[in-house]
Amino acid sequence: MKKLILLFAVAGLSVAGAKSYDITFSNPAVLGATEVPAGQYSLKIDGSKVMLTNPTTGKRIEAEATVQAMPTKFSETIVQSKNVNGKDLVDEIQIGGTKTALDFKH
Repeated sequence: MKKLILLFAVAGLSVAGAKSYDITFSNPAVLGATEVPAGQYSLKIDGSKVMLTNPTTGKRIEAEATVQAMPTKFSETIVQSKNVNGKDLVDEIQIGGTKTALDFKH
């Protein structure tokens, strides 16, 4: 399977407040064991829980992740994923402007 690195521009993932970020998935995504429909979400981190809320519908989705504090800040947000059967299996999200990386197990 080919590893894809997707770069999200500032509009795709930006700081919306303390530990809250906006993110857009252009394809259905799988974060660990959790399926996430394509769309825009507000992402919050609470311990090992990643909470995604769709601002249009208010629907909340929770996924488990390993949160890592890296030594330096990421200059941009990078989503590392593999596309399988039209779904992006997300391995890691590196959050731009922070030292935070979210690792998802499949």
